Amino acid sequence: MIAELAVDLGAIARNAGALARLAAPARLAAVVKADAYGHGLVPVARALAPHAARLCVYALEEAVALRDAGITAPIHVLGPIAPGDLDVAHASGAAITLWDDGLYARQVASVARRRRRRFAIHAKVDTGVIRLGLTPHEAPAVLARYAATPEFELAGAFTHLAAAEEIDSTFTLEQLSRFLHATANVDVAVERHAAATAAAILWPEARLGAVRCGIGLYGIWPSAESETLMRERGLALEPALRWTTRIVALHEIDAGTTVGYGRSWRAERGARIATLPIGYAEGLPRAAGNAAHALVRGTRVPFVGRICMDMAFLDVTGVPDAANGDPVTLIGTDRGAQITAEELAAGCGTIGYEIVARLPAHVPRSYVVTEP
Repeated sequence: MIAELAVDLGAIARNAGALARLAAPARLAAVVKADAYGHGLVPVARALAPHAARLCVYALEEAVALRDAGITAPIHVLGPIAPGDLDVAHASGAAITLWDDGLYARQVASVARRRRRRFAIHAKVDTGVIRLGLTPHEAPAVLARYAATPEFELAGAFTHLAAAEEIDSTFTLEQLSRFLHATANVDVAVERHAAATAAAILWPEARLGAVRCGIGLYGIWPSAESETLMRERGLALEPALRWTTRIVALHEIDAGTTVGYGRSWRAERGARIATLPIGYAEGLPRAAGNAAHALVRGTRVPFVGRICMDMAFLDVTGVPDAANGDPVTLIGTDRGAQITAEELAAGCGTIGYEIVARLPAHVPRSYVVTEP
């Protein structure tokens, strides 16, 4: 085994329940884009479908993969779809995102007309991220045209919040005001949604008709503020992922010996170095070298030297009984000690989202369903 990812689907389901209870009466839309944040698209979607009003993906290919796996839950494709793929999108029964009032909107309507079934759409309004969406100024008129287009079923209207992880951000309230004004005249049956995990926790006024929770479903906190507030309320999220590898070689080195490419780490004293069979090609960030930690026999040990494409190094001097074949925990618990995705991310100068979303598909995943 080079590395393995073990995913607790029971923890994911319990996280969904906790977030759904927090956001109620808003409905939970479960975000499973990016291979369910690296946890595995199809198994995670199956686990979440009973707990969510719909599943949200980014790419049409993800929606098709879910349908091919027999998942019949409502799906919303958040990202753009090429005109040539609209027939596939329509056949999948997924709702698509629309923010165009020109040629593309006519192409969407044409597909629905030809296939004799309305296209479910969620209209995107850009209130300040400057990514995709109608401007708040143009949105009221365009939304009215969408609602009047017989080929469209205007199922929802939504926006993304730029700074919802920050409890002291007044910009979140500004964005909400823009969005609510832009969508003030839509039918009450049109579901409005703005909040992802952070806003669902920190900004109750942003919950609206639904919350689109992603990172929290996997037991990873979007910000320290959100974790603090949830724990103060007695609510917890359970990390669902355990990422492990094994020691494949051990080296006793003298003081002054350097380790790895670029000789970026030099032993200040005699040291014991463990070689791991994974590197950045297997999802371990290059920035982990000389910065992050892992667990060996329940002891926290540092990465030393540069992370290679397929190998990495740990200083296990403090674990004198470490042996070839010993498990190494990159994310998870070992003998009461824990390394979280957030901690690994902090050591690499990034966020937990990036750590898990970039876990390669070729790393084996196993699944368990634990009880609370």
